[in-house]
Amino acid sequence: MGYYRGTKVSCTKPELFASGSTFNQEWSDFIVGVRNGVTWYHCRKEYLNNAIVELSKQHPDVTFTGVTWTDDDYENAIEFTSIIKNGEEDVVKMAPHYQIFFPVIEDEEYNSLCERFEKQINLYLNRIDLVNEGEDEESDFDILNDKEDEEGFKSYFTITWENDKHIFRATKRFTSMVAVDYQRKKPKNPDLPIEKN
Repeated sequence: MGYYRGTKVSCTKPELFASGSTFNQEWSDFIVGVRNGVTWYHCRKEYLNNAIVELSKQHPDVTFTGVTWTDDDYENAIEFTSIIKNGEEDVVKMAPHYQIFFPVIEDEEYNSLCERFEKQINLYLNRIDLVNEGEDEESDFDILNDKEDEEGFKSYFTITWENDKHIFRATKRFTSMVAVDYQRKKPKNPDLPIEKN
């Protein structure tokens, strides 16, 4: 069974990845998108990343920066940040690759709220999950989620974001998985009498 690897890459000579470039044409089937000068690719195994190393050999004066992760490990996905120059790749950082799963709902307001909630989730993740850079290239993930204690208890956390119309709950499990639940609250009818207990 194969796996898919995601890659975000930028370089000091962006025209190498521009539409119409040789590299872009060769890998066009794997391009997910381009945002703020960063090209996102999604392909099987290591082939694309090897191709970027080869491209750097052809352009030794150019520095490439890439972030790579394996997509099919939802619970423990790790992303590796690399600097590639003259065919040499140096991993400079490791971090969890958070995968946030929202329910699919075709609603413009809901989708706009999802974008806002994702930013809120990332604020919590960056404060709660600690990544300690090691002396060597390895990083230590100081993450409490799902570590079993001597009595078999495991813990994990839920982030709630709500107002009088919507409620979102994001539950973070293991190293990288965040599952979101959503409910639209029933509107209060101002014409009904207030119930007294």
